[in-house]
Amino acid sequence: MGAIGNFRSAEEKERFIQATFSTIATRYDRMNQVMTFNLDRRWRRKTVQLSGVPVGGEALDVCCGTGELSQALAKHVGGKGRVIGLDFNAQMLAMAREKQEKGRLARQIQFIQGNAMALPFEDNCFDTATIGFALRNVPDYRQALREMLRVVRPGGTIVSLETAKPEVPVLKELHGFYVNGVVPMIDKLSVGQQGPYAWLARSAQAFLPQKDLARVFTELGCQQVSYHNLLGGVVAVHVGVKA
Repeated sequence: MGAIGNFRSAEEKERFIQATFSTIATRYDRMNQVMTFNLDRRWRRKTVQLSGVPVGGEALDVCCGTGELSQALAKHVGGKGRVIGLDFNAQMLAMAREKQEKGRLARQIQFIQGNAMALPFEDNCFDTATIGFALRNVPDYRQALREMLRVVRPGGTIVSLETAKPEVPVLKELHGFYVNGVVPMIDKLSVGQQGPYAWLARSAQAFLPQKDLARVFTELGCQQVSYHNLLGGVVAVHVGVKA
């Protein structure tokens, strides 16, 4: 089973994540831009590029949140393609649907509520399944990846965009200072207490290094597994192909 961290059970972690994202849903996009220096959109575009999803293809965005990665997928597959954004948090989905109603997200995206641990789709439905900045937050990251692999067609891809471990010594030290010092300060100024964002930053530090996550992709049966460091390894995109 994937790491649960300090939680006593997968269920306890799931309840905590639900509450956390319900708390930050209305400010999630703005804080992403602040904490990534507005690089998050570029990272999502790179993720879509690496997914290999064809124009006119079908994509599933797992743990879609407010729909930003779903939007990047929709732009790529075009009007003849299909994108489904799935999330288990009602408040995050409400923000995604509100953005869609205002024309900030493509109308073709279908947002549905569901659990990454048991995706409500038949086998071999999609050309790619993506997950952005969420693999470390699911109760069992191996199970989430298994489900993503199950619903992707043979030759399709599963793709994770996730915070990572910088591999350059100086950048590694700067990253540690940012996560442990700057993020809690931003958290307190924006939310009024040290909580959601500081915890998300700590969970990023506790998650698997790039090579270890690539090994998990291989162990689950993916082929042609690769990872691509962005910003010196602060963020990484992992890609695996279904046999």
